[in-house]
Amino acid sequence: MNYNPYAAPQAQVPGPYPPAAGGAGPLPWDIGEVIGRAWEAFKVHWVTLVFTYFVAALIGGLPGQIPGILVQTKAMDLGSLEYWLVYGVCMLFAQVASAFFQPGLMKIWVGVARGQTPNFGDVFSGGSRFLPMLGLTFLMGLVVGGGMLLLIVPGVILALGLLLAQFYVADQNMGPIEAMKASWSATMGHKANLFLFTLVGGLLAASGVLACCIGIFVTVPIYFVALAIVYTRLSGTASAVPEFGGYGGPPGGGYGGPPGPGGYGPPGGYGPPGGYGPPGGYGAPPGGGFGPPPGGGYGGPPPRY
Repeated sequence: MNYNPYAAPQAQVPGPYPPAAGGAGPLPWDIGEVIGRAWEAFKVHWVTLVFTYFVAALIGGLPGQIPGILVQTKAMDLGSLEYWLVYGVCMLFAQVASAFFQPGLMKIWVGVARGQTPNFGDVFSGGSRFLPMLGLTFLMGLVVGGGMLLLIVPGVILALGLLLAQFYVADQNMGPIEAMKASWSATMGHKANLFLFTLVGGLLAASGVLACCIGIFVTVPIYFVALAIVYTRLSGTASAVPEFGGYGGPPGGGYGGPPGPGGYGPPGGYGPPGGYGPPGGYGAPPGGGFGPPPGGGYGGPPPRY
């Protein structure tokens, strides 16, 4: 073989990028940072993000318009028993429609959070996760609603602890109870920051409403992409490469750690062929070093610092 140990590594073709295999453990996140990354992602994929949310909101919101239409046409009186019966049935259908579209939207938002290119057709791809998502919707309604009855604060804490449950159902194929447990575990120690995050999300939604209501088709996708980034960080399923310059997962080959006591390898070059390893990003999350040594390495395993 004509191997040149001094040759530059070959350029790699980027993505699409899979989630980090096996999970890399929770990664740090900051409200401004994840919203900034969500905005950068939105600028690239705004067409798909806007129109998938628009389609889901339009179809899912149709049942809720029926009671108002019947009142406006004088078919029934506002506040009557007939009105509340129709209203209850329509809201039930709205929840069902929402549960159908949610897995597809979650798949799109999580994919964008991992640096992947979203597919418009994914908004209709949630059929296999429809029943678990519907079950989760009703369970969360019962749990959070019950907590709200206990002086509100327990309900807020429960809502924050279960904030990521829908992502676990859509992305990791978990059942409703398993997803709720996983979300509660992942959000331990992060509820205060998540509370501030949801406040910022509320301000984003309000700004979208003020922009003739059309702005919500911009601000809501940005918020949920940011929340998807939070989910990938806390669940340890962030992309195997950085998402828009983010932390990413451990690289396939990395740049190696500091040399060990044995120096830079035995005489005869810098190790056998192997280059700088397969594509995989630019390093592990902060606190985890810069990944394993490249193929061939620069000597023995580095010491821990």
